Amino acid sequence: MPFHMPGHILGRGLLEEFRAIGGFDITEVPGSDCLHAPDGVIKDAQEEASRCFGADFSFFLVNGSTSGIQAMIQAVLEPGGKLIIGRDSHVSVLNTLSQLNGEPVFLMPEIDKKTQIPLSITPSMLEDACRANPDAQGILITRPNYYGIAKNLDEIVEIANKFKMPLLVDEAHGAHFIFHEAFPSPCMGSGVDLCVQSLHKTLPSLTQTAILHGRNNGRVDKSIVTTTASMVQTTSPSYLLMCSIDIARYIMQTRGRDLYSELKLLVFDFDKKLEELSCIKRVAQDFQGYDSDFTRIVLSFKDTELSGSNAEEFLRTRYGIVAEMADLYHVVLIVTPFHTTKDFDKLLLALKDIDKKYGKVSKAGDQNSEGPVNYPGIPEKALPLRRAMFSKHEEIPIYKSQGSISAGYITPYPPGIPVVCPGEIINDSVVSYISALLKENHPVHGVKNGGVKVVEI
Repeated sequence: MPFHMPGHILGRGLLEEFRAIGGFDITEVPGSDCLHAPDGVIKDAQEEASRCFGADFSFFLVNGSTSGIQAMIQAVLEPGGKLIIGRDSHVSVLNTLSQLNGEPVFLMPEIDKKTQIPLSITPSMLEDACRANPDAQGILITRPNYYGIAKNLDEIVEIANKFKMPLLVDEAHGAHFIFHEAFPSPCMGSGVDLCVQSLHKTLPSLTQTAILHGRNNGRVDKSIVTTTASMVQTTSPSYLLMCSIDIARYIMQTRGRDLYSELKLLVFDFDKKLEELSCIKRVAQDFQGYDSDFTRIVLSFKDTELSGSNAEEFLRTRYGIVAEMADLYHVVLIVTPFHTTKDFDKLLLALKDIDKKYGKVSKAGDQNSEGPVNYPGIPEKALPLRRAMFSKHEEIPIYKSQGSISAGYITPYPPGIPVVCPGEIINDSVVSYISALLKENHPVHGVKNGGVKVVEI
């Protein structure tokens, strides 16, 4: 009989639909352990996760991978320090740097010219950055990216070791890699010091669940990570979320390989049937030097009358199929072992209909052409990140913003790579690129009613 938080008293005060789960929504009382000082069931569950995912230690995260990224960066970066990062880093990386008054050393991911899909940073550009910034306190890369593309880690780990820098990996989209040999290799076990995984993105776990993994003989002491992981999480962690992490781990640890083997057959069958379409094609994920995730289905609509954004809207509003994301040319779908043959059949019927109505067979050779809208380079930096973010600002039309210093992020989403970060100068290439995206009604975070935030001078 609870006389303690939460106030619904094991679901009694909740709507009927929530009462069953309310019975599992408990708090830290004797016997239920404590996430911030685990010595019971939570400790056991985290140790099980470590063994499953190939780590030496693991921390459950109920504030998503964002909190794991915050914990990783705070564990390696002194206030005011530098961190070498890919330009495709999640916004939480930059927000954490601004909180620490740190500065990013940006590396622009390689872009595939044929598809305009971002790939990853290259070992050569990373080595150049490490040599030019010997005072950098760490490296953070995103692997895999939103398109399921993963760079081989061997050379990157070698470079991090050469320059004695901690290597952190945002593996939010790769929690499932450990469960089947057809996936890219997971980063734990490859020499990475710390990584964070979002279980809710690809595994049967509730939204907001993630895990932070580390190794004992790495460049980041476990005790420091223990402290920072606790600092960035609520002191009232949801037991529903922690249970969800543990259950997802158990399901996939006991059945994952068989489930993904079955899914691989479904995807193979889908690919064969998709080849019958004239204009909608799956982007071949055989980029040289990269591995790919077969559960990310990237569909190209370049040979149709639709942009990727239009195609996503059509699938959603006309056929009831909701994709993960879309860019100017592609729609990205995430498939999991919990999709069925009927799901794939419904998707194929919708694609056949779109292909028939909006395909342009005469353009079938255009897949080899370079996309008309190319990523601009990294703009010149004028102010430190934190100073620009917290400066007085004004909003001006994007078409009048050339030469201004951005006070915010301007980020086409997806794929989520900032075109401009706070403190950088908005140039002509940026304005042209953003204007082209807005013309296609592609979402651009940081642009509101055609205006952008710039630092008041």
